[in-house]
Amino acid sequence: MKKAIKVLTLCLLVAFMTSCQTKEEKVIHKLQALAERIENKTESFTETQWDAINAEYESLKTQAEACQFTAEQKSAYAKAEAELAAAIVKQRAKEVGNGIKDAVEEGKDVVNGIIDGIKEGLGGGEESAE
Repeated sequence: MKKAIKVLTLCLLVAFMTSCQTKEEKVIHKLQALAERIENKTESFTETQWDAINAEYESLKTQAEACQFTAEQKSAYAKAEAELAAAIVKQRAKEVGNGIKDAVEEGKDVVNGIIDGIKEGLGGGEESAE
């Protein structure tokens, strides 16, 4: 029973603290959360996922336009936008790097196949040497 009361109290406290946030603070927090989500992603995003991220960012920008930020909040918003931009660039660079790595691996396979074909054509393979 005491545990249920503690859990209920904690839930009410969290709900109260969340409701006390201003709309400006909520926009900043959502922007920071979006940056963290992108930064913590270990595998590549699909184009559909990038489209959803872009739509979410555009929505946050629209919400921010309706806000009246204090100087401190403007600074926090600009920092969150910079963190988001850095996370996007880092993730995209990682995806490009993975694409290049995959292309190099495929290229190696093609080159090895060509070399094997040339060896077989020139020497008839190792079996014909006997």
